[in-house]
Amino acid sequence: MIRFVYLLAVLLGGFASPVVWSQANGVGVVLLHAKGSAPDTRNMRALASALESRGHLVSAPEMAWSRSRMYDATHDEAMSEIDRAVDALRQKGAVKIVVAGQSMGANAALGYAATRNGADGVIAMAPGHTPELGKTRRNAATDVQRARDLIEFGDGKEKQAFSDTNQGKRSAVSATAEVYLSWFDPDGPAVMPKSAAAFKKPLPLLMIVGSREPLAKGQDYIFDKAPLHPGSQFKVVDTDHNGVPGAATDEILSWLEALQGH
Repeated sequence: MIRFVYLLAVLLGGFASPVVWSQANGVGVVLLHAKGSAPDTRNMRALASALESRGHLVSAPEMAWSRSRMYDATHDEAMSEIDRAVDALRQKGAVKIVVAGQSMGANAALGYAATRNGADGVIAMAPGHTPELGKTRRNAATDVQRARDLIEFGDGKEKQAFSDTNQGKRSAVSATAEVYLSWFDPDGPAVMPKSAAAFKKPLPLLMIVGSREPLAKGQDYIFDKAPLHPGSQFKVVDTDHNGVPGAATDEILSWLEALQGH
């Protein structure tokens, strides 16, 4: 049924129209997928179904890093897309809004809290995309400089071939220099510790990582940068990067229940 609703939404409105499940009970969840993925993958459908079973209203927009869009919008434009999903949930009766995401979706959820006031909480599952670190930074360095040069010479809106790294694997993507730089600038808006430190207001943050991924030992890298809030929690679940949404479902439901009660 969820897949049917998703396909119908795509046919009627394209990626600009998010998938919406369930009936509101006061908490709406914007659910952001991982890089190269989509809202209707098995783990996202399963998590949405679990949220639905507790009465939550869920919006799952297809974002600029999906497998079919892959960098067709800047970071700020993506934040505006989340704004629209938030507004739609509020119009359907959601009183509180949680922006939740997996991997690059978690990155965007943190970025949303740093640039907008629309969220009442953030869930970051297996946060990913680290343009400021290691292999991602090294692999993108030449293209980041090229993107800066293209923008300086007035060619920032023309599509070019750039490199990308996803879980250690390199690939080529087509994007404008403006879009590429917004996601890969090592001091830009997609840097997660920078986003966490820049939350517009103290928010409850649930950050969940898998025990078999690097950030399992990195609580201080992102989570501790966010403003203190009594509702914030850092959790490690026994899984790898891709398994976090499934392994953390019970933790997420419990956390949302506590948020709803406050």
